[in-house]
Amino acid sequence: MIGDELRNRYVKGMPKSQNLLSPRFDPEEVYVRSTQVERTVQSAYAQLLGMFPLGTAEELRSDQIDVSIPPLNMHDLEDIKTELGTDAVQDGMQPVTVKNYGLYIDSLIGYGGCPYIVNDYLRRIDDPQFWQDHDDYFRPLVFNQIAKAFNIDVDDLSFMKIYKYSDALFAENFEGVPDRFNFTSKEWEIVKSMQVPILIQMLSSYSSQILSLRYLFPILELMKSRMGQDYNKELLKTFGTPKFLLFSSHDYHLSHIMQLLNPENFQLEHVEFASILLFELHRRDTKACRDSSEDACYYVKAIFNDIQLKLPGCSSIDCSFNEFRGYIESFGMTYDQMIEICFSEEPLESDKYDEKVRILQ
Repeated sequence: MIGDELRNRYVKGMPKSQNLLSPRFDPEEVYVRSTQVERTVQSAYAQLLGMFPLGTAEELRSDQIDVSIPPLNMHDLEDIKTELGTDAVQDGMQPVTVKNYGLYIDSLIGYGGCPYIVNDYLRRIDDPQFWQDHDDYFRPLVFNQIAKAFNIDVDDLSFMKIYKYSDALFAENFEGVPDRFNFTSKEWEIVKSMQVPILIQMLSSYSSQILSLRYLFPILELMKSRMGQDYNKELLKTFGTPKFLLFSSHDYHLSHIMQLLNPENFQLEHVEFASILLFELHRRDTKACRDSSEDACYYVKAIFNDIQLKLPGCSSIDCSFNEFRGYIESFGMTYDQMIEICFSEEPLESDKYDEKVRILQ
């Protein structure tokens, strides 16, 4: 569904707007990046299949058909060629590359590439002092019900340990699996409300800021490049300057980014499955702005799922580019400073280091 909506918005074009992307996939227009986890790669492919559905791939010319067949001995080769016709792939499927990098070398969205964040996480995750208040609050409300749902001893549960069970309940509910326990509507809302505190509390506010800015910096620089302004070429060297940049990531990352953005008209209580956060750069429709790179000619829309966000420091819900840039810069950290902080610490020694880092993905 998200892919269909993205196609409607950016390929077919919204009312009174020009199409942003070509009907057929163009690698110069679209760049897709995922964390090094199978489910986020699959999520990216699912969205792309909606954006560029079956039948949209470029067809082969007649002189390409024979030379495009792999040199394999197949008894039904002619039948396959007849079925494919001018399609390079069955049903005209459009392959799109989803880039992802190894756990420890991804300097953007693989947080094993930032020892400062990982060390902070390792210090907090097993320290009861960070979780005791949440444990005291939620235990009398829903711990017994969750324990019964999974047939486990409630005394074996802590606020951190209960997360994997609540997460399983969200997944089963989303997929239509019969309920393990007959939660009341109030109890279910409480179970859902446990998610964001767990995800946020995993990091200090400083690490959370670094984590979030690792997403926002390339978005800001890409906007500058599309406007024709000077931009950080080193930061965008792996992306180029596409019209559409897609990061496929996790509820963990979205919760921290939303906390950093702190919109005035929305409070995040739960990150639903298939949530999406969009940043759109718009040029004002005036003659003076037609070929201009001036800040005043551009504004930014930030949209979480179907809600346009009003960001602090923006005079209206359509945030001028100057205000948007100023808000990101107001956190007092540059990209180079962020990288320096990330590597200001050596990775902590831990027999569970690999496991813990992967959780951060």
